[in-house]
Amino acid sequence: MKKGYHADNTYSERRINSLTDGKLNWLRSKIFLSLLSLLVLVILEAKTISAQSLKPVVFAVSATDVSASPIFVAEALGYLRAEEIDSKIVVIRSDIAMKGLISGDVDFASSISSVVKAAAIGAPVKTLINFFNGSFFYLVTKPAIVSIDQLKGKTVAISRYGSATDFDARAAFRHFNLDPSKDVKILAVGGGPTRIAALVSGHVDAAILNNIEKIPAEKAGMKPILFTGQYLKQPVGGLGTGVQRMTDRREEIRKSIRALYRALIVMKADRNRVKAVFAKRLDVKPENFDAIYDDAMRVFLPNGEIDLADLSAPYEDARKQAATAPPVPLSALVDYSILAEVRKTVK
Repeated sequence: MKKGYHADNTYSERRINSLTDGKLNWLRSKIFLSLLSLLVLVILEAKTISAQSLKPVVFAVSATDVSASPIFVAEALGYLRAEEIDSKIVVIRSDIAMKGLISGDVDFASSISSVVKAAAIGAPVKTLINFFNGSFFYLVTKPAIVSIDQLKGKTVAISRYGSATDFDARAAFRHFNLDPSKDVKILAVGGGPTRIAALVSGHVDAAILNNIEKIPAEKAGMKPILFTGQYLKQPVGGLGTGVQRMTDRREEIRKSIRALYRALIVMKADRNRVKAVFAKRLDVKPENFDAIYDDAMRVFLPNGEIDLADLSAPYEDARKQAATAPPVPLSALVDYSILAEVRKTVK
């Protein structure tokens, strides 16, 4: 009896222990799942709070090209987000961007030649940082044309009158003793794809194309005969904003400039990181990157400032078209005070 009783007792103890272990395992699982759910909620809430704390900032660019590349680098490498900025990069015409700056619908415009022209006739806008002091444009011609002299009496496509493409074309022709107002016909046809189409179809004899746009033109048999960026110093890319915004939202502007200045540093120092951004954001193929990057570095401004004399092309063009505008000195076109503050803290 004692043995039977002992056996039964042992069996009961094992059963109780088994049930107890099962309950403990179930309880542990429930606690684990509860903690996991809580952790997920905390992460989601943190992300929501983080997203809510980001400040939407609109950056207007006239094209997705190298001229605006520091903005894309700052966004892709997280520099803007690190400054609590939710960057909204929109591609719009530069004249519309200027209206947006003045109305407050646009925070920053990257078409600095347009900012300079607006400021030159008294508009309340200023340049805060510059990216390049020359263009990346090439004079691309039909296959039969192999020298710039052969363009006498021919038609050359630009984006629009008073643009960087226009300034570059005229400077290049003057350099080769061709009068751009008499010896050639300069025709404004629109954006890069339109200029390429006009050239390939034979509607024009040549076009001013940037170093990304010239690649499909070359594949279609067209010939880049000249790098026009070497003949004219002019502002290409940067950030301009409204004067009132500089007073009302100075800290926000400081954060944006800090992010962009960090982008300038990495663009100069780390070709490989730039290559990844160019591939993703500008659709630059790996085999084309080195040539495009080297063109950009020819005219790159690592400290973010441009010589005032290099603002002359858009400044004089604007003053000619608005002769009755009040006098505006070159020094009034820019304000590098925030950039100077940033350079002291970012290395």
